[in-house]
Amino acid sequence: MTKTALLVLDIQNGIVERLDDPDTYLARLAPAIKAARESDIKVIYVKTAFREGYPDTHPRSTMGTRVRESQSFREGDIAVEIPSVVAPDANEPIITKRRVSAFTATDLDLVLRCLGAEHLVVVGLITSGAVLSTVRQAADLDYQLTVLEDLCMDRDQEVHDVLMKKVLSRQAQVVSSAKWMAELD
Repeated sequence: MTKTALLVLDIQNGIVERLDDPDTYLARLAPAIKAARESDIKVIYVKTAFREGYPDTHPRSTMGTRVRESQSFREGDIAVEIPSVVAPDANEPIITKRRVSAFTATDLDLVLRCLGAEHLVVVGLITSGAVLSTVRQAADLDYQLTVLEDLCMDRDQEVHDVLMKKVLSRQAQVVSSAKWMAELD
């Protein structure tokens, strides 16, 4: 059977708090993480954080400019902490990224390959950001992909819907978390 890993993208205080209803989202996410653990699926967290002084942001990067100007998402800030209701277990890796894709300039691919992961199940924030970039890059790296549609969100619901139905579905199986969890049994 293909080894599967659940990628939990950018579920961190500074991003989750921007949702209209963060508590409801986290309450939907927690059972999927629990189901993965109970099915011996490795859970890997990816968060965005920058070094003090932002030496890892480029002046041409619009994201880098925003975080530098707002002095946000620095390593150690509460904004980069993972909410306790979905916090990683002690043995679950946390990958820190400094770009939109979870693969760019991180050791995520190395960790996945060392675990023997071939199939990635992706959840997280934001659909038009980390989810899109990570799924597209993972496809280029030849991973089998599943995206849990209801556990990804975007600031714009129409953008989320188009990405799920027209873009991500070309490279990944897009399903609900309920369907995915039911198939684990």
